[in-house]
Amino acid sequence: MASPASPIKQSQPRRGLLAWPEHILNLLMDHWALIITLVFGLLVLAAFLVPILAFLGLNNLSKPLFYSMHLVCGQIPSHSFYLFGHQLGLCQRNFSIYTSMFLGSLIFVLTKKRIPGLPWWLWVLMCVPMALDGFTQMFGWRESNMFLRLLTGSLFGLGCVWFALPLMHKNLMETEPVPTAPQQPQVPQPAARP
Repeated sequence: MASPASPIKQSQPRRGLLAWPEHILNLLMDHWALIITLVFGLLVLAAFLVPILAFLGLNNLSKPLFYSMHLVCGQIPSHSFYLFGHQLGLCQRNFSIYTSMFLGSLIFVLTKKRIPGLPWWLWVLMCVPMALDGFTQMFGWRESNMFLRLLTGSLFGLGCVWFALPLMHKNLMETEPVPTAPQQPQVPQPAARP
């Protein structure tokens, strides 16, 4: 007669199922900077894919991608780059912001998170040029140009990741890791009698 399954073996799948959120959280804690870098990189890549797909006649792909990027960019045609006669998915300023954020976070990841962070006052100084350029243009006091949009956007994007990523890393290093579920010791089964 076969012996019934032990209670420990029945609880193992449940323990594994309950432990997966902890494993995912630990994975995110270990690779958060790489995930941020990939998000910025995919955003810049998507901006380039919009005109390439449109040039290839794949409007059923380029148009939804272009309109979805409107969530992060105003996409003003006069303030945008064009490739093959088609508008990029990001305007010049946002293109420079996200490209510099991608490159800054890539450098942060490649240096194994050893870059010291910017002091808050230097971060603010790197943000001020974009604020001045944007507000003076918004109120009609002057018109910005491509060079200023690229320069101020790059300073802003680089300043943000240079300030935020080392600060996030420092705070994450000060927190304790999430404990994983302890492994239950296996109880030896008595030998079956013949």
